[in-house]
Amino acid sequence: MQSKEKIRTFVAINISSELGQALRKLIEELIKVGGDVKWVKPESIHLTLRFLGNLTASKIEPLYEAVQKGCEGFSTFRLKSGSKGAFPNLKRPRVYWVGLTETDDHILTDLQAKVETALSEVGFEKESRKFHPHLTMGRVRSPKKIAEVTQKFVDYHFPGIEFNVDRVLIMKSELTPRGAIYSIQKAVLLKE
Repeated sequence: MQSKEKIRTFVAINISSELGQALRKLIEELIKVGGDVKWVKPESIHLTLRFLGNLTASKIEPLYEAVQKGCEGFSTFRLKSGSKGAFPNLKRPRVYWVGLTETDDHILTDLQAKVETALSEVGFEKESRKFHPHLTMGRVRSPKKIAEVTQKFVDYHFPGIEFNVDRVLIMKSELTPRGAIYSIQKAVLLKE
């Protein structure tokens, strides 16, 4: 008999340790300002290609096959950290983020679109929002000192760090009182 346990699942790309260290420094500076923001643990920061929600174990294999199909024909490529911003905007921030840009024309966008299409072919509903490659830094909990946090965030010089992408990951997210714990369920390697 199959387990009915639900697995909180998403498709992602990990970042380099160099970029992770730069994000750690930025978060440490922003924490000093105060403000009511739940900052993401730097070791947990990743690029989400698609959040899928709570899935039963029986959905993981078709998901893996769909991601494999979506990655077919893609080779290792490079991304670079770039802009900083907030959703919905810097005047009313709810989520602070660092953007990623493609050093190779549209490979990331094409890869995400192909994975999205492959997922829809196995029954996952298509994402209605446009893909915006970003790394979530923190989520605003209340307006306390947010103007100061936003100013520090805008003024902070964040370096452009390039890194290789050689795999796409199917991740499990376990929510705990200390924050989410992520673990890799499956990895799809891109061509060398």
